[in-house]
Amino acid sequence: MEIMRPQSSLSSLDQDRSLGNRGLALIVDDDRSIRSLLAAMLVHEGFRVCEAANGCEALGCFAQETPDIVFMDLIMPEMDGLEATHRIKQLAGSRFIPVIFLTASRDEEILMRCVEVGGDDFLSKPFSFTRLRARILAMERIRDLQRALAAKQQLLEDLIARDQEEQKLAERIWSQAIKGQNPRIPAIAVVERPASLFNGDLLLMGYLPDGGVRVLLGDFTGHGLAATVAALPVADTFHAMTAKGFDDTALLTEINRKLYRLLPPDRFMAGCLLSLSGSGECLAWWNGGMPTAYLRTQSCLHELPSIHLPLGVLPELPDLQVQHLSCAPGDRVLLMTDGLTEAMDRGGLLFIDAALGDVLARWQPGSPILPALMAAFEAHCLGTEQTDDLAVVEFPLDLAALHRGLQTE
Repeated sequence: MEIMRPQSSLSSLDQDRSLGNRGLALIVDDDRSIRSLLAAMLVHEGFRVCEAANGCEALGCFAQETPDIVFMDLIMPEMDGLEATHRIKQLAGSRFIPVIFLTASRDEEILMRCVEVGGDDFLSKPFSFTRLRARILAMERIRDLQRALAAKQQLLEDLIARDQEEQKLAERIWSQAIKGQNPRIPAIAVVERPASLFNGDLLLMGYLPDGGVRVLLGDFTGHGLAATVAALPVADTFHAMTAKGFDDTALLTEINRKLYRLLPPDRFMAGCLLSLSGSGECLAWWNGGMPTAYLRTQSCLHELPSIHLPLGVLPELPDLQVQHLSCAPGDRVLLMTDGLTEAMDRGGLLFIDAALGDVLARWQPGSPILPALMAAFEAHCLGTEQTDDLAVVEFPLDLAALHRGLQTE
């Protein structure tokens, strides 16, 4: 067997390599002379070396020493190179430990088996120092790329885990500190569907001192903790001022002031506010940046469109005017976020441009619309994944129904 020996003169790089800083190489071959010669070459290349005479010894060395590269003979007693490589790759798990087969075989089926069990390269016998160095450099490049990729993957997994923890924290705050302040009013039907861990659309409701009912449906830019931090002062302000009987204008002014001071310039809250008077005969409404809400009376369908800026955009709300409509106990109101109106079907058609109009046209006075609306929505979105939170609210403008079965969350 011809094996070209390395030259005796060492460059500065070679001298640095001779310190063994390139890691540990495991040589597995039942021929002692081959192991000795290959070990000399690898030491010259800057490796520390451990040796095994067969596959069984190789497994023991691998488990004890954790080498950085393995040179594996194909045919050996007790356990051949194929079985040893298969087990070594299992022990390595996600770590990339290159295995270079030492073989004189040219049989394509055998070479394919080497690849199938996890072999990464071949070094043909007889081998030269130049070919050995080339194989090592190639494997080190692959190893370094794999380790860099693994590090980035671990960083990504850590970031995802941290985001999930923040989402859980935000959901806990949202459920207990925000939604927990709402009275549970059975007459108010709600459908909420989150795009991620929880629904960040904000639904607040409360009773006015005169017996009236107030509802605010909001939609923040952003999700998770960012939306939660902003929602906390909104919820506190809403419940405190509603319980004390402040009018809609004062409530909206205060919420806008707090959001403008709290949020960065690119963040705001779209909102739709409805207040049913204590007499049950007047509905006050304000819509800033939300999809059109609807009031179904006995005679017609009223649109309650967005005619104002969202909350938190400007320090003061311009032209702050709350609209008023007459209503009766049989009338019903429908509110929604854009997670419903902008949901797409497989062809990219928005729900507002597809089925929403037909559902509204069939809405009969005094009858709930939510079951038919959500059935149409399900049919529209079949086979597509939605990317935005969804909230839909419907309730009768009937004070007796709104006070019946009152519970707290």
